Amino acid sequence: MPKEEISQKVPKKETFMQGVVTLIFSQVLIKLLGLIYTLYLTNREGFGDKGNGIVAAGYQIYAMLLTISSIGVPNAISKLVSERIAVRRSQRWI
Repeated sequence: MPKEEISQKVPKKETFMQGVVTLIFSQVLIKLLGLIYTLYLTNREGFGDKGNGIVAAGYQIYAMLLTISSIGVPNAISKLVSERIAVRRSQRWI
């Protein structure tokens, strides 16, 4: 097999720092969008307290999802899935 074909099949891996920069950028963008959303709803004429209520309700849902995502549920699910895939692969060879 020529070297050109081998180099094309190897996927480019993302470096650690690229991942960090991506996460930082996404978090800053999320915070800016949240700020714009909050300022718009609270300062729009006729919304005032209602706007604060909408923001507070949305924040409660966000906080719950953030808590679930940060307690390790995604890691546990990925571990269970990978174990099942490994068991299925080993059963094929028996």
